Amino acid sequence: MSERRGRRLRLSGAAVVGVAVLAGCWQAVAWQQPEILVPSPAETAAALRDLAWSGELAAQLRTTLSRAAVGVAIGIAAGALWGLASASRRWIDESGRPLRGLLLGLPPVIPAVLGTVWLGDAGAVAVLVVVVVTVPTAKVTVAEAARAIDADLLEMARVYRLPPLARLRHLQLPALVPALRSAASLCGAGGLRVAIMAELLVAPDGVGAAVAQARGNLATAEVFAWALVAVAAALVTDWLVARPAHRGAASRAAEPVGAR
Repeated sequence: MSERRGRRLRLSGAAVVGVAVLAGCWQAVAWQQPEILVPSPAETAAALRDLAWSGELAAQLRTTLSRAAVGVAIGIAAGALWGLASASRRWIDESGRPLRGLLLGLPPVIPAVLGTVWLGDAGAVAVLVVVVVTVPTAKVTVAEAARAIDADLLEMARVYRLPPLARLRHLQLPALVPALRSAASLCGAGGLRVAIMAELLVAPDGVGAAVAQARGNLATAEVFAWALVAVAAALVTDWLVARPAHRGAASRAAEPVGAR
């Protein structure tokens, strides 16, 4: 235990050093440029403080997080159903390949622009873009996990005519929970970034809209402050989602072989 704690402390120290180096490089560049081009860390911190005190930081961040969360939830649900269907029927998997390729290769800006024509509501457009980006990742992750389920168990369930809901509950869901956690980890922070991008293009509110407004006002320190907020929110989201998955994997690895 002490060795593990010492390793964590060393890694934390290395991370602090890395942050210090980045901040030093940032300050060195800021000394060479006017604030309108590259604000210093202190100027950015002052802009961040003003945003927090005015209440705009919490309001805009709450809006963006809610849109990203709804989009990721819908995308993972749709992708999981698609992945289950693809794993159970080969023809579904083959016929869905063009759609999966289209969603994977489609730049997020395209559904953002089309969404303004189809939906009108900017919040719904941001959710749509997150869903489009999330669905193929969730589909692939869940399909691979479903194909890895023991074929003998599935065959036994069919022989004993286990109802589909019971088969899903007792055989498929336990095997798919780690895959769903992995999909949430992959899509959580990415969905937040995509939501901010969509807001930057079409929304009147949210972090992306605040960045667009700051850019229009040439408030570069505020743009940097919002960038720090976006990075911090993405890191916290990834940590909150990935931590349970890592704990679950560690607990399964620690189980005795005979207990699994």
